[in-house]
Amino acid sequence: MQAKRDSALPAGLQVRLTAGAHSSPQQGVCVVELASLIAKEEFSDRPRCVCPVIGAFLRGWNDRAPYAQRQRLGPYAARIVGSRRSSAVTRERRDVCLRWAGEDLSHGGVRGFLSRVGALARIAIFCGPGAALRPNEGAADYAARVAMARGDLRGAFELLETLLATGEDEERQGPPPVAAAGNGHAPSNGNGNVPLNGNGLPVGTPNGVGAGNGHGANGDGSEKRPLRIH
Repeated sequence: MQAKRDSALPAGLQVRLTAGAHSSPQQGVCVVELASLIAKEEFSDRPRCVCPVIGAFLRGWNDRAPYAQRQRLGPYAARIVGSRRSSAVTRERRDVCLRWAGEDLSHGGVRGFLSRVGALARIAIFCGPGAALRPNEGAADYAARVAMARGDLRGAFELLETLLATGEDEERQGPPPVAAAGNGHAPSNGNGNVPLNGNGLPVGTPNGVGAGNGHGANGDGSEKRPLRIH
C-alpha cells in the first residue's frame, strides 16, 4: 500500500472501511487512510502522524479481517493520530509485536542475534521479503497475520491497546491530533474509548464522514451520496 495524492473528501459521504490500497477516498478507505483524513494530512496509508508499527499492524488487520470485524477498527482511526514517537519507542513497539507473535527476545549476545535473524526469516516467509527489509512494519504485519491465523480477536485488540500505551508519556513526534481534548489526546467518553457518532465512527470525523445509515439530506435539501464500497 502506497501514499496517495488526492485528499479530497466530499461532504455527505458515508464511510465504511474497505480492504486494500485506495487512490482516493471515493474508492474507499482503510483505517489508517481514515486517520490521514482526520489528521488533515495528504491521503495516505502511511501518514506522518501515525507510528509505523501501529500503522502496519492496523493495515495488516484491516486487509485480512472479514467485513464486520473490519468496521470495529473505525474508532482507532482517531486514536492513532499523533501516535508517532521516537525511534526507541518504535523499536519497543516492534518488539512487543514480535513477543506477542511468539518470538523469544529474552536472550542477549549471539543467541539473541540468532533469535532476531530467525524472526526476520519468518517475517520474510509469511509476509514477503519486503516486510523483512522494513523490520518495524514487518514485525507488526507479522503479528497481524498471526492474530488472524489464531482467530484471536480479543488478543489482537489487547495488543493494539498495548502498542498505543507504549511510549504514551513521550512527547509526540508528528502533527498533533485534530479536535483533541485539553490533554492532547483524542476525546474519550470516560472509559478510555473514543465516543462514536451514529455511524460507529469517531465523533468529529471531518467533512461529514459517517452519515448515520447513509441516507438523509445535505443542508440544501439534496440527498447525501453514500460512498461506494467495492
